[in-house]
Amino acid sequence: MIKTWKVLLFLIVTTNGCSDDNPGSIDIETPSLIQKIDSILAAEDGFSGVVQVGTTKEILYSSGFGFSDRENQIPNSNETVFDIGSITKPFTGMAIAKCIEDGLLKIEDKLSSLFPGIPRDKANITILQLLTHSSGFTDSIGEDYDRVTREDFLADLFDSELLFPPGSRYEYSNVGYSLLAIIVGKVSGESYETYLKRSLFDPMKMTTAGYVIPNYDDVEIANGYDDFGLSSEPGSNLGKPNQLPWDVDGPFWHLRGNGGLLMSANDIHEFYKGLKNNTVLNQQSTSNIFTKYLREGEDDTFVGYAWSLSQASKGNSAMHNGGNGIFFADLNICLEVDLYIFLASNAARESQESIIGEILEVL
Repeated sequence: MIKTWKVLLFLIVTTNGCSDDNPGSIDIETPSLIQKIDSILAAEDGFSGVVQVGTTKEILYSSGFGFSDRENQIPNSNETVFDIGSITKPFTGMAIAKCIEDGLLKIEDKLSSLFPGIPRDKANITILQLLTHSSGFTDSIGEDYDRVTREDFLADLFDSELLFPPGSRYEYSNVGYSLLAIIVGKVSGESYETYLKRSLFDPMKMTTAGYVIPNYDDVEIANGYDDFGLSSEPGSNLGKPNQLPWDVDGPFWHLRGNGGLLMSANDIHEFYKGLKNNTVLNQQSTSNIFTKYLREGEDDTFVGYAWSLSQASKGNSAMHNGGNGIFFADLNICLEVDLYIFLASNAARESQESIIGEILEVL
């Protein structure tokens, strides 16, 4: 899953006694907010997708633009299911945190304890290094839709050359998160998606989140449109993400765990509430997810469990985005203010990288 268009988001909001234990509030006039966000999105000519702004108590703004199915004129909405791209990684990180909290793993566990016979250069890679993109593994070892089994993926991964000694620096790695998904299955005795559903999605009341388990017959999954002809003719309908080459139980292993999860904007709201209210994880585990472990390259941002963390004008912010040139999604969580902003598009373009930042500026 390609990581796309990372941007730094500066919070221009008013905090009021902010802390992780007692998130601050912001004073927002909803009618004014709606008008301002509508103006921002109107300037993004031809935007196709959904934008949602909310708190733990309410959704302040949620609107769909364009169509999930242009041929049948079905509009995008907060109930439309989108491919959220690399925002899958924070869910994998959360699943690992849950495994640790439940005693199935330790953060310092090494790959040698999980995969006997692993090559020596990878034996001492830890769970924390995988979570924080500091394992030394490369970004990818194949294409998203290559038909690769878990066993072949592991064989190729363990045979690959590390980019640097584990723990010595940051390098974004999709394969590291696919390996974490395999570890979730290994220690839980369940498939990766089954574990996500039982341990995360069901407790947080996320009804459309997953790869194949939800009943997608009852919801509208957005088609992907190649408006710029990146892989076909401009405007081509490339179909729904779960109609692309997948295995019977979800994506093949170059994508699974690092990208490709499906869910609606409404599910993002449920996720946000569950995260802030410690529905799944205790307070310490949640704090661990958002700890700044090491700097991301030369940027003034740090990595947590997948999340990109930055100190903004009025507090700490956690963000992640991702896409594949057709679908794009972006999520920003304000850690010291009760606020999140989510965007998903089924016709990606680079200009979408700035939308969340523009919305933050008008709050």
